[in-house]
Amino acid sequence: MFKYGMRGYSTQALIARKWSSSEVLTLHKSKFKGWCIPITSNSEIKPLVQQLYTLDTKLLKASHPEMLAWKTADGPNDNSTAGNSKRRVTKKKSSTLVPDPSVYTVKKLTGLNQGFNDNGEGGSGLRLLGLLDRLKLVNVLVVVTRWYGGTPLGPVRFKCISDVAHGALKNGGYTNLKPEGNAWLDLSKLPNN
Repeated sequence: MFKYGMRGYSTQALIARKWSSSEVLTLHKSKFKGWCIPITSNSEIKPLVQQLYTLDTKLLKASHPEMLAWKTADGPNDNSTAGNSKRRVTKKKSSTLVPDPSVYTVKKLTGLNQGFNDNGEGGSGLRLLGLLDRLKLVNVLVVVTRWYGGTPLGPVRFKCISDVAHGALKNGGYTNLKPEGNAWLDLSKLPNN
């Protein structure tokens, strides 16, 4: 089992961050929805989950309101670029400025802290943690909610849970950026987080 604590985080600092969410997925009257947000410490989880209840009051009626997983870590970067470095990317006749990948990737994770909560849906949290591992994402919290529709879904419910979690990460723009090699994408270092 895991524990997430609460340090003295100001409400203003947590409100400044934006949750990304998926569309609601409905299957045999059961509904699923995913959310994600960058974090820097597991002590932020409790206030952020509470914030989610104020942002979407429908969670109060969910059978499984907070299946979640998180992964935080530090990483010594072997590069000396500043946090706002940009590089020019050219595509045919147009060019745009994008953040330098070395700014938001971590080659080696140190101080790894990860965990999950099934919230009564056995195996769901571990599946969410596996999704973060496959996508090589760190410093992120993913939450999935299920409203039970009266019909047991069997193993297909895990696909629904993964799909809405992936949808939230995609809507946040976190799946578009692919870290190279064994690097991890540090969501807390991305612009606007």
